[in-house]
Amino acid sequence: MSFSAISNIVWARKLAFLTVFALIVASTIAFTLLVTPMFQSEAMLMTTLDRAQRQQTQLPETLRYQLNSQIYIINSDDVLRQAIGEFGPQRLFPDQRQSASWNTLKLLPPGLLATVSEIGGALRSKTSDEGSSDIDRALLKVKKRLAVTLEKDSQILSLTFRHEDPKSAEQFLGLVVRDFLQRQADLSGNAQAPAFFREQAAYYRDEYKKASDELSEFAKKHSTYSVSHEIELALTRRDNTIAALAKTRGSIAEKEAQAATFQNTLAQLRRRISLPGEITGPKQKLPEGTGNGDALTDTNKVPANESPLLLVRVFQETAQSLVNLNSEVAGLRSLEKAQTDSFTDVDRKLGELSSIAAEFRRLKDQLEQVSKVLEANVGRAADAQMNADWDASEKLSNVKVAQSATAPKEPVFPPRPLFIALGAVIGLVGGAAACVMLEAVSGRHRQAHDSRRDISDDERFRKWEPAEEDDWLQSAAEGRFRDRRAPAPNGWAPAHEVAEYRGPR
Repeated sequence: MSFSAISNIVWARKLAFLTVFALIVASTIAFTLLVTPMFQSEAMLMTTLDRAQRQQTQLPETLRYQLNSQIYIINSDDVLRQAIGEFGPQRLFPDQRQSASWNTLKLLPPGLLATVSEIGGALRSKTSDEGSSDIDRALLKVKKRLAVTLEKDSQILSLTFRHEDPKSAEQFLGLVVRDFLQRQADLSGNAQAPAFFREQAAYYRDEYKKASDELSEFAKKHSTYSVSHEIELALTRRDNTIAALAKTRGSIAEKEAQAATFQNTLAQLRRRISLPGEITGPKQKLPEGTGNGDALTDTNKVPANESPLLLVRVFQETAQSLVNLNSEVAGLRSLEKAQTDSFTDVDRKLGELSSIAAEFRRLKDQLEQVSKVLEANVGRAADAQMNADWDASEKLSNVKVAQSATAPKEPVFPPRPLFIALGAVIGLVGGAAACVMLEAVSGRHRQAHDSRRDISDDERFRKWEPAEEDDWLQSAAEGRFRDRRAPAPNGWAPAHEVAEYRGPR
C-alpha cells in the first residue's frame, strides 16, 4: 500500500486517527508523570600498577586481568553486603515488600484495591522467599541497580547506582567505593600480618616471662645467678687457695726447721742451765738429711774458759726465739687448716656448679632464644604495620578515586522528552494502523453487503413485466438516471446494466 493511499485513508478517517494518537500520547505523558523517577549517582576509579609491578616487565593482558578482577570484587557479595549493612537495608529500601506502583494502586476504588491486594499477596507468597533477610532482598535490588563498566582504552572503572532518592544514591555509592578500597587493600596486601605478628609477639612475651621466672626460681633455689662466672671465680679462688696453702706449708716447714735447730742448741746449753718444758716446747724432729750437727760432741763442746753468764744470755735469747717460732708455727698450722677448709669448700662449690651448669645453661639458652624470637616478631610487626598502612593509604594505593560519588540533579528515568517523542511516533503509527484496520474492516463489510445486493437484483430482474421493462429501458437510453445503480421499477434492472455495474466493482 502506497503512502498516498495511506494518507487518503487517514484523512478520510481523521477522527479515529486523532483519537488513537491522543490516547497514546496522553498515556505516555501520564506514564512519565506517574512513574517513580530514578536518580543515578556516578563514581570513577583509576587503577595503576602497584609497587612490585612497577619494577617488573608487565604483559599487555596483566592490567586488563587486574581491572576485570576489580570489577568482580566490586560486584561481590562481601562488598555489597558490607555497604548495605553500614547504610541500612530499611533505609536503602524502606518498604521492600511493596512494588514501586503501590502508591498508584491506592488511587483505585476500595473494592478493586482489596481484590488486587489479595491477588498480589497470593502471588507474592508463592514467589518470594519468606526466609530471606532484609539484606538478602536488598542485595538482589542493589545488583540490578549497580553497574560497573570499564571505560574503553583507559584504566578507569565507572560505577553507577540508581535510586529513587538522589541523596541515598550518592551516599550508598560512596560506601560501595570505600568498602571496595578496603577489600582491595585486604586482598592486595597483608592487612592481617600486623595482627598476626602482634599475636605472636604477645605469645612469646608470655613465654619470655615464663622462661625468666623459671631461670630466676632456679637461680634463687641454688643461690647462683651466673654459673659460668661463678665457676670461673671458684676456679680462681681455688688456685689462689692452693698457692696460699703451699706457701703456708712452706712457712711451717721453715719455722719447724728453725725450731728444731733452736731445740738442739738449747739441748747443748742445758748441761749448765736447766729450763722448764714450757719454755723449750715439745721436742721437734730434725729434718731428714740434716743429721745431728748441733749435738754436743767433742768438737763442739763449750770451752771451759767461757763465761757461764754469756751462755745464760745465749740460752735465754735462743729460748725466746724458740717460743716465738713455736707460736708462729701454731699460727701457721691454724692458717693451714683454714686454707684447707677453704679449698674443700671451693671444691664442693665447683662440684655443685658443675651439676647445675647444664640445667642453668638450658634455661638461659631458652630465655635467650625466646628473647630473640620476641624481638624479631616485634620488629616484623612494625614492618608489617608499615606495609599495611602503605597498602591501605588512598594516596599510595594502586586504586585511586578519580571521581567521588556525584549528587544527581536530574532523574535518568524516565527521560521525558524521549518518551514523549517516542509516544508521538507510536501515536502516529498507531493512528495510521487503526485507520487502515478500520478501512479494511469496512471494505470487507461493504463487499459482503454488495454481494448480497447483487443476488437480490438478479432475482428481481427475472420478475420484471414487459411494459415496465420497456419504460425503464427507454428512460435508461435517454440518460435520465443519475445513478447507474438506481434500481429499475419494481426492483428490476437490465442484465447488461447489472453486468456493467458489477464490472467496476
